[in-house]
Amino acid sequence: MSKQQRELFSASANKSTNHSAPLLRMAMIQFFLMVTDLAITIFVDDLRHVRVNFISVYLVQYVLLATNTILLFIRFTHTFPFRAGMVSIMTKEFEGHLVAILVYHVAFFASAIPQYYAFKTAIIRLCESKYYKDSPWLRHKMRGAA
Repeated sequence: MSKQQRELFSASANKSTNHSAPLLRMAMIQFFLMVTDLAITIFVDDLRHVRVNFISVYLVQYVLLATNTILLFIRFTHTFPFRAGMVSIMTKEFEGHLVAILVYHVAFFASAIPQYYAFKTAIIRLCESKYYKDSPWLRHKMRGAA
């Protein structure tokens, strides 16, 4: 630890500030976001038949995930080691959690790619003129359905 870091650490240790109220509020917000994310994950299967809701739910889930991650890193900035310039202490202490967050982000995006592809191809297929006028294809399908 350098002399400047020791001085900063001892100076901030001597200050008697109370950070518990804002951090408690932030923790409550993070808990609410995590519970909401969990509820969305559990009940998303029930919304698979409604495409608009399905897409909206994943968008809301992504926003919750991003917000929760941002709040977590903001909370890191309020710690003594982080303020003293010892970020490596915090990263080593929370290494497993940070890796889990990274893996969850990658898995979320990896699962979003096939969904995006499926929705995009559906939109493109819906642009075909055969769905908007009388055609032999439609008549054949109507005869088969009857």
